[in-house]
Amino acid sequence: MIPALREAKTQTQWALEFIRTVMLLLCLVGWVMYPLELLLLEHWTEAWQSRIPFFVAVPGFILTLWVLFDRKTPWVRWAFILTMWASLLTGALGVYFHLLWNFEGEVNWEFEAAMEAMAGSRPVLAALAFTHMGVTGLLSIYRAR
Repeated sequence: MIPALREAKTQTQWALEFIRTVMLLLCLVGWVMYPLELLLLEHWTEAWQSRIPFFVAVPGFILTLWVLFDRKTPWVRWAFILTMWASLLTGALGVYFHLLWNFEGEVNWEFEAAMEAMAGSRPVLAALAFTHMGVTGLLSIYRAR
């Protein structure tokens, strides 16, 4: 992204590359801050699934940093795209598992019960941070050459 920003020939190209660079920088900050927050909250249990956000964050950070400087190498581009999809899936599954945890026993999908579970002890919407980073990363590289 940064080389494309420096090589932009028109004002429109520069603006587009600037927006892409800012989006990637926001994603990069997210890859550092969200796992740090999870670490401070001691977001792990005996189940291996509670460590998935950490496993996704490491390649997410490395590949986002790499794409900032080289988005044309095909394997880097594909690895970045796959990691962003993994992040998106991690966030969606996190929402689901947090919601199930908050039901505390019997799962009831009626509106009132689901809304109570949404406001439970596990923050359901917090898992969407990883979905946000995945979408932001995918949008930043969409149709970028």
